[in-house]
Amino acid sequence: MDTQRLPPLREHDFPSSVPVVGPLIRLVRRFLYWLTAKWAVWFLIQQQNQINRTIEDWLCEQEAWLVDLDRDMTILARTVAEREIRWRYLARMPEASRAANQTQRDD
Repeated sequence: MDTQRLPPLREHDFPSSVPVVGPLIRLVRRFLYWLTAKWAVWFLIQQQNQINRTIEDWLCEQEAWLVDLDRDMTILARTVAEREIRWRYLARMPEASRAANQTQRDD
């Protein structure tokens, strides 16, 4: 299908733009993150990525189903239009001509 996949979620990198001590600040932030929240956040990221994949797969199935419905509706609309044209043609025929056509079909 033509749907785009969401990029997987990733852990935050904790950048620091402070001159000179920026790398140290980044290191301390990463350590505190690892100490306090890494495993819970990692679990949630994995869970959300799985939910996203499931929803994307479902959306692809729905898109395919809509394509099938559109095709069926097109066929149905064409059939209805053909029947309408035939009905109008038969409605314009004189009564005698209809009777003659009916007797020819019966024979």
